[in-house]
Amino acid sequence: MMPDETSSGQAAQPLKDQAQIAASIERFRASFWERRAGLRPPVAVVPERTWMPIGYLKRPFDGSHVQPADVTPALVRTDYEDGAIGRAVRSDDWLPYSAPWRAVPWLEAICGCRVRYATGSLAPEPCATSAQQMAGLELAAAGPWYDRLNELTKALVASAPDDCFVSPTILRGPSDVLAAMRGMSSFYLDLHDDPRALALAAGRVNRVFLDLLARHWAAVPPRHGGYGHIYGYWAPGPTNVLQEDVLGMCSPRVYADIFMPLNAAVVRDLGPYTLFHLHSTGLRHYRHVLDVPGIAGLEITLESIGPTLSDLTPVVREILERSRLMLFVDAHFQDLPALLRQVPHDGLYLIISDKFIGSEADYRAFVAANWRLN
Repeated sequence: MMPDETSSGQAAQPLKDQAQIAASIERFRASFWERRAGLRPPVAVVPERTWMPIGYLKRPFDGSHVQPADVTPALVRTDYEDGAIGRAVRSDDWLPYSAPWRAVPWLEAICGCRVRYATGSLAPEPCATSAQQMAGLELAAAGPWYDRLNELTKALVASAPDDCFVSPTILRGPSDVLAAMRGMSSFYLDLHDDPRALALAAGRVNRVFLDLLARHWAAVPPRHGGYGHIYGYWAPGPTNVLQEDVLGMCSPRVYADIFMPLNAAVVRDLGPYTLFHLHSTGLRHYRHVLDVPGIAGLEITLESIGPTLSDLTPVVREILERSRLMLFVDAHFQDLPALLRQVPHDGLYLIISDKFIGSEADYRAFVAANWRLN
């Protein structure tokens, strides 16, 4: 049995009490969503392991490929269960959540990729021989993977503790799904050789994506006056964070010409609490993303191999002057205090790895050093 778990698999104690939840929700509402000046922004501390959900396995997996029926509570912990393990910081603004197992490439699998198991991750196998073939596929929100996703979502809703929000799982954008279906190298060649077919295929994937989001929010009622997400935040309405990670290797024009209209369709459908995820190593198209009508803001994950926070200060300032920013500090933590002195704080949400803030005392010291208002 893992620490802090009962035999039923649920955390022995709630991760957040009602007063903590209410205080954090108000901080998200006032400082992040309403962008009121002069307030301390929400600050979350997350385990370094959070973005490696293959580690949720309760026992070794024996096969070479994962099937929908394999994804059960007997095989993997929930996000909520994992969040209870060794959590040292509890007064931060991170809000507990669960989502169908985030290690599964759900949208890729629904679009036809087999799911290969490896020690470090689950990977989608290419399933298309050309962009033309993908453009001709009749993709639909249907099939065993689609059914399993719905079943798991409904089960999480039925069993979630009061302090737990049920979030959409990781659903990658059309470019990432097409790269999975073709293989990365072939996808990049398709962008040059057959962009028209790729655009047609991307539209088909986007319709499936929209169906998945609609089904999720039809099954998940509001909780505490709003909705939660795997980035640990609260929103007043249905919310999601879009991503098109493979485009970090491309000219921003590729995003603007092919994929930006598809993201705009998602924002129109889902509503004003839709954000967009970028890596610090591939964010050249951030201005185009900010131009998506109705986009709520950006999420940037800082990586050790990318620009430092000092390098990115003008970018962070520009984003916060135009919109909102969730900044996931997975590297360059030492530069964060200097950044905070140079950028607006309204519309900002900080997510900090626990490799930098490892105790309640560390968290309180960080907040006190950077804001007078707690």
